[in-house]
Amino acid sequence: MRKNIIKKCSAIAAAALITSAFTAVGSNGAKLSYIHNAHAETTTVIEGVKTESAGGWNEMLYLVVSGIAHYDVTGVSYSGASNGSFSDEDLRYLVRDTDNGLRVDIPGLKAGNYTVTLTTSKGEFTESGISVSAQDRSGYAHFNYTDGVGAYTDSGELKPDAKVIYVTDENKDTVSVTSKDGTTVSGIGNILNSAGQDTGEGTCSNGSTVTNTNSGIIKKLAEDGTPLVIRIVGNVTAPYGLTAYNTTDFGGLKGDNGFMARMRSGKDITIEGIGTDACINGWGIHFICEEAAPEFGKSFEVRNLAFRNVPEDAVGMEGVQVNGVVTASVERCWIHNNEFYVPNIEKPAESDKKQGDGACDFKRGQYFTNSYNYYEGYHKTNLVGANDSNLQYNISFHHNYWKDCAARGPMARQANIHIYNNIYEHQTDVGQDSRANSYFFSEYNLFENCDDCTVIKSGGAIKSFNDAFVNCEHQTTGTVVESKTQAISNNNKFPDFDTNESLSYIPTGNYVLETDTSKLKANFEVDGGTMDENSTSPVIIDAAPVFVNGDINGDGMFNISDAVVLQKWLIAVPDTHLENWKAGDLCDDDELDGFDLCLMKKLLIGETDGSH
Repeated sequence: MRKNIIKKCSAIAAAALITSAFTAVGSNGAKLSYIHNAHAETTTVIEGVKTESAGGWNEMLYLVVSGIAHYDVTGVSYSGASNGSFSDEDLRYLVRDTDNGLRVDIPGLKAGNYTVTLTTSKGEFTESGISVSAQDRSGYAHFNYTDGVGAYTDSGELKPDAKVIYVTDENKDTVSVTSKDGTTVSGIGNILNSAGQDTGEGTCSNGSTVTNTNSGIIKKLAEDGTPLVIRIVGNVTAPYGLTAYNTTDFGGLKGDNGFMARMRSGKDITIEGIGTDACINGWGIHFICEEAAPEFGKSFEVRNLAFRNVPEDAVGMEGVQVNGVVTASVERCWIHNNEFYVPNIEKPAESDKKQGDGACDFKRGQYFTNSYNYYEGYHKTNLVGANDSNLQYNISFHHNYWKDCAARGPMARQANIHIYNNIYEHQTDVGQDSRANSYFFSEYNLFENCDDCTVIKSGGAIKSFNDAFVNCEHQTTGTVVESKTQAISNNNKFPDFDTNESLSYIPTGNYVLETDTSKLKANFEVDGGTMDENSTSPVIIDAAPVFVNGDINGDGMFNISDAVVLQKWLIAVPDTHLENWKAGDLCDDDELDGFDLCLMKKLLIGETDGSH
C-alpha cells in the first residue's frame, strides 16, 4: 500500500452500487457532503465488452472497460454537467491499456453526473450515471478570490485558451509549447526551468555559460494570458534542461542536489497527474515571483502527483524580499492531493541533504493552501519562511497526513497559519513549529505516537482548540482554549486573523471541518493523497443512504409520518427532530415552512406530481 493504510478507491463496479461518502460539518454547523460515486449503468452493450469499474474523484472521472484495447477506440465523448469530446492528443494520452482493462481518464469536469461514450471499431459503448464530486477549495489560496487557482476555473473546467501539454517518460524531451510571438520551446525541462535560459549574453542569470533553450517561455505565456496545464502520464524521470548537481549550470546553485525546474514569472499554471500512476521521479519544481515582474508568480496548482527520489525540493514557492519589504510576492498557490516520499541521496551536495531538502516549502508571499497531501519519512517537510526576517502570510494547512516524518509540520516564521484536520503519526522530532512571531490557529488535529507535538520559539504562538493527542511524549506547548473565538496574545502582523472575518474564512465557518478527530484517518483514506487504483470486483463499501424526496424523518420512505413530523416541527413541538430537513424542502427554496407542508400533503393524497 502506498500509504501503509487501506485507502478506499473511488470506483464503481459494473454491476454493483459502490458509494463512499465523506460528510463533514462546517464550523457554522452546515453539513458538507462529498459523494464520490453513484450507480454507473451500461446503457449500450457490445458483446464481450463490459465495464470493470468507473467513478468520479475531484472533478475527474475514469472508466475501465474490458474486451477492447486502446487501438479499438476512435473517439470519446462525455455529457452531463460538462460536455466535450477528445482531441487526437487526448485520445493518445488519456486512453491507455492497463492490467485491468482499457482505462479512460477525463480531467477538468464540473461536479455532477456524467455519461461517457466510447466510439470503437466494435461499435459504440456508453456508460452513464458516473458521479463526479467537487474539490474542497477551503483555505487561504481561494479566500476572496474567484479567478480560479492554476489553469482551472473554480467550477473545475479549463480556463479559456489554456494550453495542455501531456508529458510521458518517452516524450519528455520532445514536447513543445509556442507563445503568441511565435517562440517555440521543446522539452519539458527546457520549458519549465526558466533559471537555465540564456539571458542574451550566452549565460544564465547566475553567470553560468551552460544554458538551456527556455527563452523565457513561462513568462511569455503569462504575458499572453495563456493558462498552462502540464499533465504527467505515468512515471516521468528527470528531463534534460533542469538545474545541475552542485554547480551553477542550467541555473543551478553550489550546494544543491540539482534537478530542479525553476519556473519564473508564471501565472495560471497547473501541474497534475493523470489517473492513479502519475509520478515525478527524481526531479522537483519551483514556482518563483521575480522583482522584475511582480504581477506574475501568481496562481499555481500541483495535484494528483507522487514525488519520489527527488534530490532537492519536491515543490517550492518563493518571492523576493528587500530590506524587510516583500517586493515580489508569490501568491495564490494550491498544493493538494499529492504524495511525497523521502529520497535517499547517495552523494548529497551538502551533508544535511542526504534525504533531499523540503517536500513542500513556501517563502515570501501570501495566500497559500497545502491540503490533502501525504508525507512519508521526510525530515525537512514543510518550511514556511527561509529565515526569521522572511515575511509570508495567510496560509492554510488542512487534511494532510504526516507519517514517520521528523520535523517541520510546518516550521514557520512571521506567518499566520490556520492548521486543521491534519494527522501526525509518529512524528519523531517536532510537529508544529512556530517561530519568529508566527501565529498558528490549530484545531481538530490528531497527534498519534509523536515526540514533541508542538514547539514555540522566539516569539511564536499557537492557539490549540480540540486537538487530540494519543500516546504522545509531549503534548501541545501552545495555549489551549475552550472556545475558538477566544483571543490569545501573539506578535503576528495579523493577531486576530482567526476571529476577524475580514481577514479569514474562519469566523464565517466557510470551510470543511471534521469535528470528530477519530474519523480523520478514515476520511483521509477516501479523500487524501492521489487517486487510488481501481477495484475490479463487485463490492459495496459503506453504501450511503438513498435520498428520498419528502423523507424528512430519514426512514427511507415518504409517507404520512413525514408530514406529521414536519407539522410538529413547524409549531415547535418540543424534541421534534428532522433527520433530513432538505428532503422536506419541496419548494426548493432552502427554507422549511407551511408551503412545504401543503405541498407534502398534496403529494400524499395525489393532487400533484411534485413538479410544481
